[in-house]
Amino acid sequence: MTYRAIYSDIDGTLLNRAHRMSPRTLTITQRLAQAGIPIILVSARPPLAITPFTDAIGGKQPLIAFNGALILDGDLNELYSVTLDDADLNRLETLLENDPAITSINYYQGTHWYSPDPDNYWTAQEGEITGLRASAKPATPLTAVHKILVMGDAADILALENRLKPAYPQLEIHRSKNEYLEIVNRAATKAQAIQFMERRLGVGADEVIAFGDNYNDLDMLRYAGYSVAMGNAPEDIKAQVRHVTATNAEDGLAQVLEALFPA
Repeated sequence: MTYRAIYSDIDGTLLNRAHRMSPRTLTITQRLAQAGIPIILVSARPPLAITPFTDAIGGKQPLIAFNGALILDGDLNELYSVTLDDADLNRLETLLENDPAITSINYYQGTHWYSPDPDNYWTAQEGEITGLRASAKPATPLTAVHKILVMGDAADILALENRLKPAYPQLEIHRSKNEYLEIVNRAATKAQAIQFMERRLGVGADEVIAFGDNYNDLDMLRYAGYSVAMGNAPEDIKAQVRHVTATNAEDGLAQVLEALFPA
């Protein structure tokens, strides 16, 4: 089978435990990009926390942000956008901001990141990981929000997920890791974003390779013709993919690409 496009999650997949691309991963991704194979990063991250890696890979790669809610081309022009309904946003704001168990609430609107408390431990830590900094949430109501991210202790996040999912069936609510709960429009998924890009690129699902390591990657992995779970992924995700590679600390993504695209 000839594979013509590669989609990869970032944290826990493309990046090692130091949140960097290893020299081996950078070398193979740059080689494939130079050969004209799209390498499209698909992440819960906001756009400006993805561009350092698309820039490193080269080739003016498009990017998929907010778990599929926003797609930008290589010049950061908007190709596709799915935001939260304002009524859902307002209800969630009230619920989350008045819950004493919730300490880190974050709203993402295009390239803007807002938090009621930008200096909160979890929000500040996310800033260190992504190289960005949250702004104080404005007093005027937010609209056109692509994603809400709630961060906290794993037990609190799991309890919140179990509470919100039945109350908001119209939304996509899942953990990107044990301490992170992502909330987007149900129409915003990694698989649907890939479908959009397939039409734009003229590449079918069976010609796509997808890499991921967590639950927000699962629909993308199920959709791709060649699905790869990282060795650090949960076991129930590994059970649903075509191939399991080594961990992100062991260049698992690079190992697969080197085997499928020998020099």
